Amino acid sequence: MSSTRVHPSETVRCPVGEGRGPRERRPRRTAAVLVALVLPLTSCGAQEATSGTEGPELITVLLDAPGGKVTEWRGEADDFGDHPYKPEGLEVDVAYPRFEGAEPFAQGLAAQVDQEVRDFRGGSRQPVSLEIGWEVVAAGHGVLGVRLVRTEEDYHGLRQGYGTYWYDVSTGHTAYATELLADDAALERLNGIVREAFADEEDVDVEGLHPVMRTYDSMGFNTDGDLVVEFDDGHLSPVVEGHPPTSEPGRMVAVVPSEQALPLLSDLGGRARKASLAEEPVLAVKAPVTEPDSPPAVPGVVSAGAPGVDCAKDKCIALTFDDGPARATPHLLDLLAEEDVRASFFLNGDPTLTRPGVLRRAYAEGHEIGSHNDLHEHMPKHFAGEELAGQVAAVSAMVRRQTGHTVKLFRPPFGDSSPKVLGEIGRQGMAEILWSQDSEDWTDTSRDEIVESVVEQAEPGAVVLLHDTLSPTLAAVPEIIERLRGQGYAFATVSQVYGGPEIGESYPPEGLA
Repeated sequence: MSSTRVHPSETVRCPVGEGRGPRERRPRRTAAVLVALVLPLTSCGAQEATSGTEGPELITVLLDAPGGKVTEWRGEADDFGDHPYKPEGLEVDVAYPRFEGAEPFAQGLAAQVDQEVRDFRGGSRQPVSLEIGWEVVAAGHGVLGVRLVRTEEDYHGLRQGYGTYWYDVSTGHTAYATELLADDAALERLNGIVREAFADEEDVDVEGLHPVMRTYDSMGFNTDGDLVVEFDDGHLSPVVEGHPPTSEPGRMVAVVPSEQALPLLSDLGGRARKASLAEEPVLAVKAPVTEPDSPPAVPGVVSAGAPGVDCAKDKCIALTFDDGPARATPHLLDLLAEEDVRASFFLNGDPTLTRPGVLRRAYAEGHEIGSHNDLHEHMPKHFAGEELAGQVAAVSAMVRRQTGHTVKLFRPPFGDSSPKVLGEIGRQGMAEILWSQDSEDWTDTSRDEIVESVVEQAEPGAVVLLHDTLSPTLAAVPEIIERLRGQGYAFATVSQVYGGPEIGESYPPEGLA
């Protein structure tokens, strides 16, 4: 197959009678990878926006409606009543397919849809509506593949998102899209290919491309067997300071030719590719006969922490940074990378929404991500009931929507907590993390004063409070690392220092000094 095909521009129109406008595809060729842009959603439905099976930027669709051996589950807002935060007025209309003999796949898709509803409720501003539709994109060779298409509207407008999920018939395992790839190294190589392909695209911030599961959560194959990598509306949009990324330019696609993609695929990925090209889809399967010995490693799921550090034996200290991601956080990440130091970051809501690429980078580089509440306010004074639940839920949902990571640590602003706040933190599956050493960088101190404060107070097992929003703090970091390392300290994350904090507990147990 030629790697220099040029796909002509085309317009995909919504079905007659839907009252919706056209969406124009503007494919572009960069090196060996086809790049395509699809204009952002105006009011076109989820399925119509990417309808059809022709065109290299389209994932092959075998079925997009129930029938025969495939049935459908549909749900609305009331079907998700156990979520911690349920904003009023949100319209929910979601669905997923069910295949005869593949009950574990139905359970996996149900869990994913549930998570999408939960995180849209918690992680968006003034949510209006969420629709999830589905397409069968593979059926055969012991594999079923489903593409979920989200159409969501909130305060910031209307946009679409995508995710593909893959079922191994023999084991009953529901796989994420990155499990089509052999391992993390293959995902790293794919990320490099995609970065190169998008390098000249002014609508793409390639610095926001990192090999994390949620960025590469929608992959499939076109009718030529090429790997199609698609990105949600706005996921890669350049940052406009102080604003969440716009949905422009819509769905972004990189099409990796099969000869380039095949060496990257796992066994599941190879079979999924064949199943995507099946002339006669196998939509009814036998129940699984074996189970995996243990859940397989998922490429793009990053374990936070300093490699080789054991805080039960080593002289550990944890550097923690609050209130970001900030404009200067990339510089801090550069400093930490140069020194091979892992830190813990506690994020607020608006910075997380407006700098998602920085969040993805911090996660990809092995730093620990925690929540610092949505708003930086005294929680016991300002929030109660449903509002408290929403405040606690927000950053966790935002982080998961950008990385796939489930936040386990929560630091209340100012360290101000209460039994009700701690109870809500625990109810949402997190531990409360305060600090044992305050650098007092927030008191308008100088770089040298911050260095001396941290170094003089240092003790094994300390959790140090810092802020990546402050220039003197960033200026102090290199010397802090140098001097503490000279005293024999190993830098670790909060979870490493505390040996895995327990849900609903507060650390340090003795509270703030």
